[in-house]
Amino acid sequence: MRLASRALALLAVGALAAFFAPPASAGPRPLNTGISYVDSNTAAALQHVRDTGSTFAQVPVRWAVVAPEKQPASWNPSDPADPNYDWSFTDAWLRQAVAAGLTPVLQIRSAPTWADRCTPDIVPGFDPVCNPDPAAFAAFTAAAVRRYSGSFEGLPQVNYWQGLNEPNINFFFQPQYEGKKPVAASIYRNLINTFYATVKGINPGAQVIAAGLAPVYVPNSVIPPMTFTRELLCMSGGAHPKPTAGDCEGGVHFDIFDLHPYTSGSPLHQGGPNDVEMGDLAKLQNLLHAADRAGRIVNSNAGSTPLWITEFSYDSKPPDPGGLPMKIESQWIAEALHQAWINGVTNFFWYSLFDQEPQPQRPFNETVQAGLYYWAANPAEMVAKPVMYAYRFPFLAIRNGKGLKYWGRTPNGQGGRIVLEAFRHGRWRKLGKAKANAVGIFKGKLKTSYGKTKKGSVRARYGAEASPGFPMKRVGDFAHAPFGDAVS
Repeated sequence: MRLASRALALLAVGALAAFFAPPASAGPRPLNTGISYVDSNTAAALQHVRDTGSTFAQVPVRWAVVAPEKQPASWNPSDPADPNYDWSFTDAWLRQAVAAGLTPVLQIRSAPTWADRCTPDIVPGFDPVCNPDPAAFAAFTAAAVRRYSGSFEGLPQVNYWQGLNEPNINFFFQPQYEGKKPVAASIYRNLINTFYATVKGINPGAQVIAAGLAPVYVPNSVIPPMTFTRELLCMSGGAHPKPTAGDCEGGVHFDIFDLHPYTSGSPLHQGGPNDVEMGDLAKLQNLLHAADRAGRIVNSNAGSTPLWITEFSYDSKPPDPGGLPMKIESQWIAEALHQAWINGVTNFFWYSLFDQEPQPQRPFNETVQAGLYYWAANPAEMVAKPVMYAYRFPFLAIRNGKGLKYWGRTPNGQGGRIVLEAFRHGRWRKLGKAKANAVGIFKGKLKTSYGKTKKGSVRARYGAEASPGFPMKRVGDFAHAPFGDAVS
């Protein structure tokens, strides 16, 4: 998604006591990682995804591209073999993703004009749906799920399906309002319920992901995500959410809730009362838990709907002169993954694999240089940025009292022995040891005088691989647009 840069008030960094807040659920809880919008179906690109340590990859299935521009006089839109469809890109992408050992996530988005029931306002560079026909949406969904059911022409099976993108922003979903009345949530409720029924009717074991939400309120463009979620799930209240009157049309059907918490500052930064940036995840989880208890969310997850983040990133400098310097971004990546984990997020996706192709005619802050790889026309020639290694092997250590509090995740998400190392006298030396649990998470406190002077760096080693060093203190929060500050 794209939001105009806007300054947000800086808020104080949370107390260090919250650094090791207990997980929301008992037992080892993973933090699976992925890459979103991998818009290349080459073997090299999908192998790069795997090299980031990710096990998930997401790609959009653009309804408006796969389907014919004009509705045929005679066809079967729910038939995956209907000759009016062009699935060639997605077929090749899926084969390469599975060959690379990745779990695919397909997001159905956009709509052909004949499926829209209103005329969208033009938003250059974006593909908004405009109150799409639920029956047409269901027919295309059925064709896609049947094609990727694992029993069609040798194509892989897909078990994760997402219905549309950012329905709380007019860049992707219209109308947002009728007059002054917000209507997007009620329109989307019907669509996601239709999507869920269609997917489950063909593949009962599939997981349905609700469309990810844009993070911050923008007048006339974005309904704030807390407001949208309350309206979608028929909930009211602030810190103590409760269901509104009625049955909410029988509830809202999805297995996984999704958020895109792009943040105008550090991963501890908080937005407005109804925004959800990285520092606001707890209030969204509070609302989702209340909706689960009230039966507003309908799925088979025993009253505990998972929260995923399928888009998050910062532009890097270089190549964006208004982006984050690599050293700061490396720290903020580790902090963002930690912040997601302590707030119960189970899957975290970076947006995206590689930088957008250079566009000299446009300002840098209007394009995306948030890739973990620098742009190259040939994916095989893409070079990893230093920040990629912070995403692959996140680790942070904060000086606290007489020691260091640390947290990390192994590159393969598996358990094993961890060696903590300190940089002193020009080389890395063993400082202590830790143990990663079965899902690769390790955390604890190490009693040491190292870092007492606030100088130095600590890293984690797992087998032959080492994380980037962490300087034992946070950079701190400061205003910074996630897609880069404007540079004159």
